[in-house]
Amino acid sequence: MTNQSITPVSVASERPIDLRDANALKNRLPSASSGLMARADTYCPKVNDLPARLVAAEHVGSFLVDVPRATARQRRALLTFAVEDRIAAPIQSVQVVQGPLDSADPGRLLAFVLSQEVMAEIASADAPYLPEFLMIPRPDPEGGPAWSVWREGDRAVVRASDGIGFALRAAMLPSLWARAGHPKLYALAGTLGDALPAEDLSAAPPPPDPRDIAFSFARPAAAGTEGFAAWRWAAAAAGAALLIHLGLTAFDTAALKRIAQQERIAAEAAIAGVLPGVPLTGDVGPILARLTPTPSDAGRGPFLPLLNEVAGTLAQNSATVGFRRLSWGRRDNTLVVLMQSPGLEDLQRIEQDLESAGFAVRSGAATAGNGGAEVEMRITGGAGG
Repeated sequence: MTNQSITPVSVASERPIDLRDANALKNRLPSASSGLMARADTYCPKVNDLPARLVAAEHVGSFLVDVPRATARQRRALLTFAVEDRIAAPIQSVQVVQGPLDSADPGRLLAFVLSQEVMAEIASADAPYLPEFLMIPRPDPEGGPAWSVWREGDRAVVRASDGIGFALRAAMLPSLWARAGHPKLYALAGTLGDALPAEDLSAAPPPPDPRDIAFSFARPAAAGTEGFAAWRWAAAAAGAALLIHLGLTAFDTAALKRIAQQERIAAEAAIAGVLPGVPLTGDVGPILARLTPTPSDAGRGPFLPLLNEVAGTLAQNSATVGFRRLSWGRRDNTLVVLMQSPGLEDLQRIEQDLESAGFAVRSGAATAGNGGAEVEMRITGGAGG
């Protein structure tokens, strides 16, 4: 009969794991690639004379999500809900941050997920922090899915054409590439081996995207004007489109000159037939008043006069401001404007100028983030109302 009783064993099957430090597992996570850190020193703007720092891709989850159109505050909540079912961690233990994503469909956003512990370290730093894969430009998605790969040793950092990024062991790259449907490959550093048909760009890797390098998880206060560098990249193109969309080009100097020239031509033609021999001076107001019938105010609404007064007041303010949304209430003749500027100080100065001009202004809660600030203002009345 075989003895099946339990007997003590004085030796372990494997070597013990040292758990003396609560950060032991965290310390074993890889750091950012040295080559990508060198690119950060070259391309990223300094803040407070400190270079940008990179967060290893293993610390940052990136997801492409679809959310409905919403305000900035609502969008943060929608991002959190969108990734809650896609991460293997309680949602209370992480923070979700919107990442930069150009040329995306409306409602499609890039979400970054970090642990609360890592985010706390970043928030207390004086230098900007961003994921290391943002140092790799997105490959062109026009020809289909593509990956740009930065390899150093046995570790590879990948940036996909849809904007997400991740890191993995180089030995796992062929199998993951096959499971992803064989996207087109670009090798930006190191060789990928004969098993992967990659286009070699390592001799002259393309620079990172300006909007990507302007991103930071934390926005430290900058000395001088460098703190606005990130905002300028994002607002340079959007500002002109917003102004055109809201009709602010009506106040453009060139347009006003064209209108004045047309009025002068009309006055000269009228004088030639009705008041022959009367010279046309620079002041055409009295002559036009005699020749032009007085327009009737019947049917004229209060919207355009109010918009004209508000725009004239804003034109005298030196602060940089953009309109993201504009609506009008006919019942109380109120403009509801969602304004955006580089900082809260500009919005406060605009509100004070409007009130000084005779407007009644009610402001909602101001929000700040991603290098800018925005607030909804309800503007009633006016200097001429």
